[in-house]
Amino acid sequence: MEQRDQNRRVLRSTFIMAIPTLLSRVLGLFRDILQAKFMGTGHSMDAFTIAYLIPNLMRRLTAEGAMTAAFIPVFTQIKKEKSKEELWKFANAFFFDLTLIMAGIMVLGIVLSPLLVRIIAPGFGEVSGKWELTTVLTQIIFPYIFLISLAALSMAILNSFHKFFVPAFTPVLFNLAIITAALVFADKTEEPVFVFAVGVVVGGVLQLAIQVPFLWRNGMRFKFGLSFTHPAVRKVGKLMVPGLFGAGIIQINYAISRMLATYLEVGSASSLYYASRVQELTLGLFSIGLSIALLPTFSEQAVRRDIQGMKRTLVFSFKFIVFITLPAMVGLLILHRPIIQVLLERGLFSGLSTAMTSQCLFYFAFGLPFISGVKILAPAFYSFMDIKTPVIVAFFVMITYIGLSLILMNPLRVSGIALALSLVSVLNFIALFFLLERKIGRIQKKEIVVSAVKSAFSAAVMGFAVWFFMGQFDFPGMIFLEQLGILSAAIGLGILVYVVLSILFSHEDLRSLKDVFSRKEDSKDSGEKQ
Repeated sequence: MEQRDQNRRVLRSTFIMAIPTLLSRVLGLFRDILQAKFMGTGHSMDAFTIAYLIPNLMRRLTAEGAMTAAFIPVFTQIKKEKSKEELWKFANAFFFDLTLIMAGIMVLGIVLSPLLVRIIAPGFGEVSGKWELTTVLTQIIFPYIFLISLAALSMAILNSFHKFFVPAFTPVLFNLAIITAALVFADKTEEPVFVFAVGVVVGGVLQLAIQVPFLWRNGMRFKFGLSFTHPAVRKVGKLMVPGLFGAGIIQINYAISRMLATYLEVGSASSLYYASRVQELTLGLFSIGLSIALLPTFSEQAVRRDIQGMKRTLVFSFKFIVFITLPAMVGLLILHRPIIQVLLERGLFSGLSTAMTSQCLFYFAFGLPFISGVKILAPAFYSFMDIKTPVIVAFFVMITYIGLSLILMNPLRVSGIALALSLVSVLNFIALFFLLERKIGRIQKKEIVVSAVKSAFSAAVMGFAVWFFMGQFDFPGMIFLEQLGILSAAIGLGILVYVVLSILFSHEDLRSLKDVFSRKEDSKDSGEKQ
């Protein structure tokens, strides 16, 4: 397959996932608005943030991390080299092995929740009843780990067949479940936090259930049988265990940040949560989608030993992600406070909550391009079944992050934790890029740098235009509808300025993107839309 066809398939797969992901992120913001309204940044929200931390971390490590990274290359290799019967024998064995393991972890987690909460949120012990509330919420939410792990495996199988839309749609159902529960029951209970916790579990059921018919259509028959000795199962297991650390270092650092925040003022853990949710809007739309689309492509290139093709795909992906994330970063830096005010400041979410959360968002913004870059680099290592290298890098990144957080959280409070996360994202990206070049040879950096400089210039001018526009209004003193209108106008102006400048200065990159979409889809690519 020609390189342009490879780029076209990767990019179109990314945009196929961007459609349901956009809907999911919009619903996710509405979910956060409801959480902010009913719980603000008080004790209940802090407790929910920590209770949700464990299953959410598992979701990120599996759906966007270790299991997918280990499973897809092995599954792709069997798909190319062996019969369909062998392929589905492996898939069924892994599915039911995982079912048994996760059921055990679920039961163990529920029983040990009191201990887990005391380890993860040591600072909560200073507030009467906070440990107890967090423990009960953790026990309610813990079945989500079982459900989302199986849903993640289903996603990995479908992604291996370049089926991306349905797996990307599952978070829509998750958010709808929580939103529906909140709208119907939250204002009828003394403690709305329990409504949100039950909604998480219902959402997990829907995320798994929707994928089952599509797995069946592709050939999986769910024939029960355990086989921990199956060679491919053991191979995935060996790759996955260290990968739980390496693939999810960003999420592990997020988890550590919440733990550290429990020692700070009430609302610190909640502020980090809300700010990370806004930051993830851009990551979810394109960076995560691109990462998911790249892994099957890199895996196929690795099986064929097409190293030059992989390098070209990497360069193309970096140029695309730079084009998207640099203006997003600048936009968050300029509009961090207005965004939080418009989205969240109502009900129990006070002006103080806005101040804490917007500062976290400001510092999170600096790491956006580098987190996105890591999500491009990591699949390249996983395609060679190299989990060891990201794990080693992840270990040093984590140690550095803890040290930086302890230094910065004293003068900057919770904002220092957010800044530390961004700084170690830069370190993580540089280390992985250098080590990948040692593995596959020199990557054409000149194209990436030139593209980044052009995008940075356009983004800087865009940022100045948005900053000047916002300076003409007394934004904090406006009513909500006025704020919404001004913020929307500022975002629209920013997009317009950036697009015009990109046409003027980055027309070659835009033309290459246009070329990717201009060619008619072949029958294989059209199957991606299911």
